[in-house]
Amino acid sequence: MQMHGWARLIRECRLLHQRLCIDLEEDGFDVERCSDIDFSRAFVCKSGDLISYLYRKANRLPVTCFHNIEGLQASPPPPEQRRALVILDDYIGTGSQFLFTFVARNAANRALLQRYARVRLAAIVVHDDARQKWKQLQHREIEQVMAIEEQQLSCVDFAPERHDLIAALASLDWRRAGLVAAGRDFPVIAHPQLSPEERQQLRAFLQRQQEAEGAGTTEFLLGHHSFFYGAPNALARVLLPLFKRIEDFSVYPRESQVGLPADLLDYDIDNPEPVTLHYPRS
Repeated sequence: MQMHGWARLIRECRLLHQRLCIDLEEDGFDVERCSDIDFSRAFVCKSGDLISYLYRKANRLPVTCFHNIEGLQASPPPPEQRRALVILDDYIGTGSQFLFTFVARNAANRALLQRYARVRLAAIVVHDDARQKWKQLQHREIEQVMAIEEQQLSCVDFAPERHDLIAALASLDWRRAGLVAAGRDFPVIAHPQLSPEERQQLRAFLQRQQEAEGAGTTEFLLGHHSFFYGAPNALARVLLPLFKRIEDFSVYPRESQVGLPADLLDYDIDNPEPVTLHYPRS
């Protein structure tokens, strides 16, 4: 497991900013004063808010560089201005929440992204799964990305909106958008320090656990990164009770969800039950 504490996150925010500056400077943006770069986060009161604060403090950026999405929508950059938009987050697993909730299901967000010459989704850690989807989007393989999403997230019924989601993603020029990360995540069974025997034993153990507990949302990614304020949902399910983790599905359209018993699921080692339901569905 890789644990990201406060001090480590400060270092990683600085590394992330260095990589972002190298990327945007090559495209001619002002990385010294950030005069033509807007920073934001995708969702209110989620981990992107915390990372935005850490990122700003770690890199000594003026608060005037940071905006909420609604403010940018109300006052978007004029067409004659060439600006970059950076959306900050702590962890990108499948990229589903950004691609399908923030972008595909929100016309106002798509219109905003189209006003920027460059868009960067910048995170402390990005899983290989999201990187692969991003490459496919940049090659206009939209339907393949949709098919992967349908296969991975069995708790969501995409059928009623499948056509609209594909059309929405296809409306953007993904060659102008990119992923930037300080670190990489990948399935724990692919960890280079595992021997072939250990890899086989771990794979068998995790498979038994998933069969016993039932599949969650993105535990199939088998990630191995955790943050001091909670665990990313890409961890194997067997690890979730070790953390103060709350899965919040309220951001997703309820009518498309399949088999989810509540809006919030609480994985907490102090709870008498493995999972505590909050705002249960009737």
